[in-house]
Amino acid sequence: MAEQPKYQLIKQDGKIEIRQYSEYVIAKTSIKQIERNQNNNMFRTLASYIFGENISNQSIPMTAPVITQNKGSNYDMIFFMLGVKQPEELPLPNNQNISLEYMEIGKTISITFGMWATEKRVHYYKEKLDKYINQNKIQVQSPLMVAQYNSPWALPPFRKNELLYTIE
Repeated sequence: MAEQPKYQLIKQDGKIEIRQYSEYVIAKTSIKQIERNQNNNMFRTLASYIFGENISNQSIPMTAPVITQNKGSNYDMIFFMLGVKQPEELPLPNNQNISLEYMEIGKTISITFGMWATEKRVHYYKEKLDKYINQNKIQVQSPLMVAQYNSPWALPPFRKNELLYTIE
């Protein structure tokens, strides 16, 4: 299993968890919302960077999860760059569609589910998470993030996905 961002578990209620993360360096690529079906191209863009398509031809370890998020008119895909404290420690990408930056995750609420993270399944678990958030009067601060932990070759019963929001 790929290295993952560490967090402190604050509360667990079944598949729902409240966690505290710190700040991480990320590699991010974005497209316009209307091009959302370009998910595979976004993954290839980021994967090519960590497989050596950068000014140093340096390989960077793959981490999990891969996060996608609707942010305004953009649709972002994020890889965590674990093991570095600053973006400047990483080789510059050859592709201008990749940015290296900080992501302050902070406090989150998440729900975990298996199989594929299809639009239908994301919607189903988002409704469950939103209901819990409303019942517990939790203040959400970010758009929904979809975190996928497995390679495309992982069999559906063994897949792990999460939906996350940053919260107050």
